[in-house]
Amino acid sequence: MTADIGDKALATLPEKDAAISARTRNALSEAKARGVKLGSAGADNIRATVEKRKNDADAFAREHEAVFSELIAAGLTHRKMAEVLNERGVAAARGGVWTHGQVQRMLERYAAWKAAKNTSA
Repeated sequence: MTADIGDKALATLPEKDAAISARTRNALSEAKARGVKLGSAGADNIRATVEKRKNDADAFAREHEAVFSELIAAGLTHRKMAEVLNERGVAAARGGVWTHGQVQRMLERYAAWKAAKNTSA
């Protein structure tokens, strides 16, 4: 009996796949008829998103540069820096708590800024 139910379920999979495929094709055809340009987002869309995220991260890093300078001067580990930031109530970029990985990325960002500054000077 169980095998019979399994066989019936498997028999309906191709029908479900065909129905999903037909709905997708119809939706794409309708979108194209409305003038939606399909398949063009690609690299341009990704580039804009990455650029915005980078700019947001740079702005966030600039806001917290003084705090990180203080923590670096104290010689704290990344984990301890995260702990101190959380104890002080400093929210991470997305509003959550700090982790050592986030601290490490912030410090890498500061190091990259310093290296770029030294290269251009």
